[in-house]
Amino acid sequence: MRFVELAEAADFIPDGASLGIGRLPPMALVGELIRRAARNHDLVSAPTGGLAEDLLIAAGSVRSIHTSGVDLAEHGLAPNFSRAAETGSIRVIDSSCPVLLLALQAGASGLTFTPVPGVFGSDLLTERADWKVVEDPFDDDAQVVLVPAVAPDHAIVHALRADPEGNLVMTIEFDDRLLVQASRKVVATVEEISPDATRSLAPDEQLVPAAFIDLLVLAPGGSLPIGCYGRFEDDREAIRDYLEAARDPATMQVWLDHLNTGL
Repeated sequence: MRFVELAEAADFIPDGASLGIGRLPPMALVGELIRRAARNHDLVSAPTGGLAEDLLIAAGSVRSIHTSGVDLAEHGLAPNFSRAAETGSIRVIDSSCPVLLLALQAGASGLTFTPVPGVFGSDLLTERADWKVVEDPFDDDAQVVLVPAVAPDHAIVHALRADPEGNLVMTIEFDDRLLVQASRKVVATVEEISPDATRSLAPDEQLVPAAFIDLLVLAPGGSLPIGCYGRFEDDREAIRDYLEAARDPATMQVWLDHLNTGL
């Protein structure tokens, strides 16, 4: 594990990599990826996407996205994702939350596939040619659906704090720890670094050992304009400005130009 700056962290993620993005998104790192003109990423949500995915799609950085949905929660739809999905400018690999989480668990466990429940009767079963229906080896009267494991090349996440050895504290509110465990390389941004960061955990916090982390970036406010769980709320005005710009590709490009020049 190494401590680095945002620019080095962005350079660590090669174009064309499969890239998992945490539900607490590392927006500062996403902005750096866009500034370096990242291209052809195959995104993986854990298990749903948000502003980070929508912004990367707007910037032309995305080739495909494996997700059970992308939205901006209470702020509404994800306009750039919706537009790209409707026009076919990116490939959308549709899933459901339980299936995608089980696939990540299989990836974290070193498996190539996993059985999943609750899929029979769903349109997903007809749309996903890579999902297999087989006879249940433990029940002669039943069938089971098998889906491929998901193990992204890289994952990017944002954490609440870290200690000087790189051990992270994350909220249990999301499934970001599972994404970290399933991914081959992990870049984390963090609100703060302190010697006693992992000495005690609140009931809604969990520890992620430094062994899972490749690069760590100190980035206070690094999830903004998305709020950081237990620390600060969404920047609603900034999200409204984003949504207004995203209504049209031309105004979205102006917004991106400002991001690229640091304005």
